[in-house]
Amino acid sequence: MWARRVSWRKPSLPDSRVPHPADRSLLHRTERWRGMPLALALIAVITVIDVLTQTNAVVLGFLSLAPLLAAAVEKTRRTALVTAVACVVALVAGLPSGMFGSLDHLLRSSVVFAVGIVSIYVARSRNLREARLRRMTEIAEVAQRAVLRAPPPQLGDVALVARYLSASEAANVGGDLFAVVDSPYGTRIIIGDACGKGLQAVQMSATVMGAFRQSAFVQPGLSAVAADLDQAVYRDGIGTGQPAQFVTAALVQLTDDTLTVINCGHPAPALRTSAGTLEILEPGDRHPPLGLRRDAPEPVRVTRPWQVGDRLLLYTDGLVEARNGCGEFLAPDRVTACLELPDRREALDRVVTELQRHAGGQISDDAAMLLAERVAAD
Repeated sequence: MWARRVSWRKPSLPDSRVPHPADRSLLHRTERWRGMPLALALIAVITVIDVLTQTNAVVLGFLSLAPLLAAAVEKTRRTALVTAVACVVALVAGLPSGMFGSLDHLLRSSVVFAVGIVSIYVARSRNLREARLRRMTEIAEVAQRAVLRAPPPQLGDVALVARYLSASEAANVGGDLFAVVDSPYGTRIIIGDACGKGLQAVQMSATVMGAFRQSAFVQPGLSAVAADLDQAVYRDGIGTGQPAQFVTAALVQLTDDTLTVINCGHPAPALRTSAGTLEILEPGDRHPPLGLRRDAPEPVRVTRPWQVGDRLLLYTDGLVEARNGCGEFLAPDRVTACLELPDRREALDRVVTELQRHAGGQISDDAAMLLAERVAAD
């Protein structure tokens, strides 16, 4: 079973379900490819109906739908081409019925022309907005990568793999975080989730990771690192006017033969040993998140042996609280089964696949995952 649900919850936010970025890009290209052929096909169908029924140009007004269809997905030039074709067809279609040049024919052709001009304007405005959004997305993703650095493939005898999925529609940004430090006291890892969304959460994540990289290298005890991070979050939240500034986090220290975890209100990591046993490293008493530990007692540690072949999966609540269309959580065995795969990268990729399959490709919360495995020293 997963660790019990954390009682310190992030503020409820609107559900921003979107496809995976790669799927969204493919869908966008598919719509662009279909836009102009569908618009031209619509023109052909309307023309055939008009010729066969001899409706004296009554049907020609429906030709204005073609430029509108193109404007919804196509670029400005292609929309203008569809508009030109629709206008020419509207004029020429008056010849078979003998209505060419009549007032009714000219009025209906004028409607097609006017709607086409409006469609070109709509397409141009939409393309400009999309271009601005792409630039903003690129900037946001660069900022996210600068804050959330990819861990090195290996530190000493610890191999690392990380994945990050964002539920943000506009950009790949969020409050989930992870960082790894090769300290004199062992490999130290943090994974966490800042409350809130957008830039505020990214700023809080940057504060925590900056404080962790400094404290984890100089503090001999993991509890002291947690205390430093608590103070950093508390100071960063002063004067923001927000009712609750906190970060759920799990701190991990990996030495030669020992694994130590301090959990501050975060989903408990999963340990799969080389012998094939699986354990959720749930502390006996869950500690408050970072930023809320004022006068709190010493955090409870979870200590286990750390042997060659052992794997530790750390994750945020975007994984354990993902729901399908029936509102059901992702089954734990679907995730833990992935840890059995021999290749650790493939194992974590399979976890991502299971998450996306369960959520129908539309995750509602950011999800960060980090897999640490002890390997034989070189």
